[in-house]
Amino acid sequence: MPLTIGRYDADDALLAAVRADGVTRLAVTRPPGPQVVLGAGSRPERELHLGAIAADGVPVLRRAGGGCAVVLDPGNVVVALAVPADGLPSSRTVFDWISAFVIEGLARSGVRGATREGICDLALDGRKIGGACLHKDRSLVHYSLTLLVDPDLALLPRYLQHPPREPEYRRSRDHLQFVRALAQLDPAWTAPRLAAALDAALAPAELLATPFPEPRPAR
Repeated sequence: MPLTIGRYDADDALLAAVRADGVTRLAVTRPPGPQVVLGAGSRPERELHLGAIAADGVPVLRRAGGGCAVVLDPGNVVVALAVPADGLPSSRTVFDWISAFVIEGLARSGVRGATREGICDLALDGRKIGGACLHKDRSLVHYSLTLLVDPDLALLPRYLQHPPREPEYRRSRDHLQFVRALAQLDPAWTAPRLAAALDAALAPAELLATPFPEPRPAR
């Protein structure tokens, strides 16, 4: 049976509002259930374990942003941000700008020591706690970050093959060696708790008042 791929539309209302009035907006949400989300250029047969996904009846969606496939479930917290595109610098500088803003918000929420790794990951002690993607069109930039709080990590190796591309800091580690859920560090962390904390800590006005970082040299 052919794989049915839907469209990732969780942020449609956010994007429509920003396109309508040009006001930067941010939303902190949790996925309603398990789902697999492909990047814009992802190849399902290369990135997914299609048999396991079909057996479990998990929806497969495709987002507009880049990157490889990810697994979402209610134990994740998703931070979505839409910024009017006028005057924004290159995508990599935008990643750095927003990543620094989110790292500061995490620190104020009680998650301290996060660093940006690769182009768009967030990590603690060299293990990934969150991954982001970016999509830029003529009217806006859409940033989406998925944070691993208390997800079912067993779904990662069940649904995802080892990715065809990886950041240098991954060092070929498998999924469970590479990622770290915040609840593994402190069982008090739950997705509802972090979602509420970040909703209070992340103010778009603060991001807009922050200067763009200096561009990183190409590597």
